Amino acid sequence: MYSYWTVYIYNEISDPISVHVQSGDDDLGNRTLALKENENWSFCEAITLKTLYYAHFYWNSKTTFFDVFDNDSSNRYCTPWKYKVNRRCVWLVREDGFYLGQDVTPFPIGWTKLHDW
Repeated sequence: MYSYWTVYIYNEISDPISVHVQSGDDDLGNRTLALKENENWSFCEAITLKTLYYAHFYWNSKTTFFDVFDNDSSNRYCTPWKYKVNRRCVWLVREDGFYLGQDVTPFPIGWTKLHDW
């Protein structure tokens, strides 16, 4: 069964950040996010379960780059599979790093820190 996903990236930093999201097939371009703004996109996961999206993040003089969607992290940290239910991965960008969860919940409940700046 295929999964239909929506991935969100929320900025929780008072300064604007820039995000550039890509996959092997799609370039979603650059987006500047002010505090509390988000970037999101939806897709149907490949039958091979090899769907991969990655992103470059820029905040003042800091930059980083990592995968924002892959089969391993989506199954571990994002919404579990349920018949006919769309799944979500939600990234929270904070001054101390990057957190992944199933939904927007009050910090830190439901969030796992996966990356530093």
